[in-house]
This record gives sequence, C-alpha cells and structure tokens, in this order.
Amino acid sequence: MSATTIATTAQTTTTSQPKRTFKRRYTVAQGNAIQVAGVAGGGGLLAIASAINGPGIIRGGLMLAGFVAVYLNCHSIAHYAAGRLVGMKFRGCGIRGTDHPEVYPPGIRQLMEAAPFYVTLSTKASREQAGRLAKAIYFAAGETSTALCSIAFAAAAAAAHIPGGQLLLMAMIGFNAVSTIVTARTPSGDYAKAIRALRS
Repeated sequence: MSATTIATTAQTTTTSQPKRTFKRRYTVAQGNAIQVAGVAGGGGLLAIASAINGPGIIRGGLMLAGFVAVYLNCHSIAHYAAGRLVGMKFRGCGIRGTDHPEVYPPGIRQLMEAAPFYVTLSTKASREQAGRLAKAIYFAAGETSTALCSIAFAAAAAAAHIPGGQLLLMAMIGFNAVSTIVTARTPSGDYAKAIRALRS
C-alpha cells in the first residue's frame, strides 16, 4: 500500500492525523521519468534473474531488488496517467512515507513510513472541475496498479522458476487481498477516496 494522491477535500475522519511532509519534491516531468526508470529497471532485474543460471541466492536477490523497484514506482504514476486521462492537471510530484501508517503492525509500520513512496500533486482547480467518476478513476488507479504490477511481477518470477518466486506470488496475492479491503475501509486509502468520490 503505497502513498496516494493529495486532495484538499474536507474529510472529518482524517483531520486529526498529523500532516506528513515531503522528503523531496520534483516537477511532473522529473517525477514521471524517475518512476518510469524505476519500473523499467525492476523489469530488467527480473529479466536478468530469469535468464542467468547462477546461484539461487543471486537470482533471488535480483528478483527481490527488481520487485522493490517496481513496487515503489508503479503506484503514483498510475494516478498521474489516470488523472491525465480524465482531464486533470498536475503541479508536481513528492516523496514521503505511506499515507496510512496506522494500519500496519509495529515494525512494518516504521518501514512503510520510511519507504520512499511517490505522491502525485494534482491542481485544486482540476480536482474541483472533475466529475465523480473521473475522481473515482483517479483515486483508484494507484492501488489498482500496485496490485496488478506486484502480482504480475511475482507471477513472472514464479513462472521463470526463480528461487522464492512461488513464495513471493503467494505473499502478493494474500497481501493485495488484504490491502484492497484496508484501503477501502481506511479513510485515507485510495479505494475509500474513490468510493467517497462516487457518493459525493
């Protein structure tokens, strides 16, 4: 569950949470370029792990490094792509930890807070002009992309018989099933925002 999009819609359920600051800011072009490179690099590491006949620990290590690269970079850029598709505009990109650390158990919570997740920064005017369906598509895109990309990556690793690939696939299926429910029920989750947009 990565960081999601920034919106200024009033949400009484989340006003008590402290505002998280960005560790770094980028222009739209810079942020997108970095994320595309991250996803491509992750796919390249998976391809190398699939092709080589080296020790299992090396192949497994390449797979995990590739997975992290894809996982960290496939979320926010999907928000951007979906937002542009429905006519929204963006003013930049930021990096910070997860938007909802409270849903994680101790240990994993600190890891997710420290992880460099990208966040799209849409303009207030374009959000206000967007219709309910457009906003729902925009909000839901990130979590959907994370689920599809992480499961597809793990499925490819398992099909290539990379050590740990089958375990990664099972873990991602279970993780994303739970993540879908959590992000639909947690006020700051992508799917919860999408549902609110449709109901507004």
